[in-house]
Amino acid sequence: MSRKPIVFLEDIADKLEETMEHWEQYLNTATGEFVAISDGAYIEVDEELMDEIDNSCDYIRLPNQYDIHEYNIMKDFAEETSDVRKREKLFRALNGRKPFRHFKDALNYTGLNDAYYSFRSLAFLRIAKEWCEENDMLYKTREKQEVK
Repeated sequence: MSRKPIVFLEDIADKLEETMEHWEQYLNTATGEFVAISDGAYIEVDEELMDEIDNSCDYIRLPNQYDIHEYNIMKDFAEETSDVRKREKLFRALNGRKPFRHFKDALNYTGLNDAYYSFRSLAFLRIAKEWCEENDMLYKTREKQEVK
């Protein structure tokens, strides 16, 4: 039986940052390498890689944008914002049309950009940790930080 590699949560979190519609990302548990594959909507599917993924037990799909629920991360950040005016501005952005665009604008307006992206990075690390635990992957962090 081959031993799974130890993965860094930061590497998985970086891949989560790259998630986009019409793409899936996988970790090859034999090599520790990440691969991405198109669903064919805009870019032709790499049939050879798809066959390899389908016919191997070595690949595990990473969470995609539907698993991540970035809207919930934005909502959680807004809830934790202590300044009432800033919090209200963030919720107003989330509850209107085009919430992602307006939330980003609200972050710029309120000066909360850095705080939000730090919060978001920690959320991605938590998702990465949960994913590793669900898939029996050995993991560690580069910066010796505890991810709750």
